[in-house]
Amino acid sequence: MTRPLSYLGYLRHGFVAHLAERLVDMICSETAAVAESAGIVAPVRTHSALLYLLIKGPATMAEMARSDNQSHQLVASRLGPLESLELIERFQDPADLRRRPFRLTPAGRKEAGKVRAAIDAHARAQRDIADETGIDLLAQLDIALEAFPRLALSDRIQKHLADISRKVEL
Repeated sequence: MTRPLSYLGYLRHGFVAHLAERLVDMICSETAAVAESAGIVAPVRTHSALLYLLIKGPATMAEMARSDNQSHQLVASRLGPLESLELIERFQDPADLRRRPFRLTPAGRKEAGKVRAAIDAHARAQRDIADETGIDLLAQLDIALEAFPRLALSDRIQKHLADISRKVEL
């Protein structure tokens, strides 16, 4: 099998995000097929929000975003479909009338249970792949996600761009 973008040679490193997106699409596509066969109606990209509410209980969008270091827009894009499917609902917190958290509906609790079982199987399958390949993708992603804010990719790109520009001027 030819590696995607192999014609770029060493420039492939500049397309890590593109290749990672391809991997995400492949994983989500396969996961969606399995979820559908398991009778799960919640879109794959909403599963973490369902599990958050199952495990942590009712929460506002801001609380959910803050807990996972995500933008409000991303969390809203996950909650919208769940609300449309009537798997979650907003309610007024009796202890703080300004607070309107989300909670699972009875149908949402059932759905979250199915999602949890499917994610358990998915996690086990990912561990199988890691054992077979010797590549623990989750560990590598954790390392990259922790390193990137410290390593400032944009600063490094600018430095190399300046070096390349100087060479072109000579």
